[in-house]
Amino acid sequence: MKYLHPRFLFPGQQINEKVCLITRPHVIVLFLKYIFWLFFIGLLLGFDNYIVPSFTFLSNGYFPAIINLGRTIYLMGLVAAAFTLWVLYYLNFQIVTNERIVDMTQDNLLHHVTSELNLNRIQDVTAEIRGFLGTFFDYGNVYVQTAGEVERFEFINVPHPHTVAKLILDLYEKLPPEQKRPAT
Repeated sequence: MKYLHPRFLFPGQQINEKVCLITRPHVIVLFLKYIFWLFFIGLLLGFDNYIVPSFTFLSNGYFPAIINLGRTIYLMGLVAAAFTLWVLYYLNFQIVTNERIVDMTQDNLLHHVTSELNLNRIQDVTAEIRGFLGTFFDYGNVYVQTAGEVERFEFINVPHPHTVAKLILDLYEKLPPEQKRPAT
């Protein structure tokens, strides 16, 4: 088994490669997902406080046991959903080094994709901020146009997208001229 040297931050990092930026989606995106998650907590509270007291037959016979079983299963699902939201947020990130961009994407708990792009393959970098929340909290998308198989690298909902785009372009400009590929 190959272990990472303490100096290395991610698998496949080269000896002379320096990490310039590690970015994840803005924390407000995670917060908004948890706000939606709270809606389902509200449904459970509404059921317990309004539906069950309104129908007296739910308090007799086997109904309380069935309701408790359903509530327990529902709560387990809510806890699993909260955990899944956090894991997917934490495992989706991009690393910008002085040589390349590495995109780690966790689509779901069982599907992980890692993409790499050498800086010398960059053709264009675009930053985009949309909507009130994006403008207010300064988060948006960064698109890196390439000449490779993957035509576009996307950093979705990252904080300070204009700063990220400028950093990538500055790193590209620092490459020696012989490493830069001519635009086609």
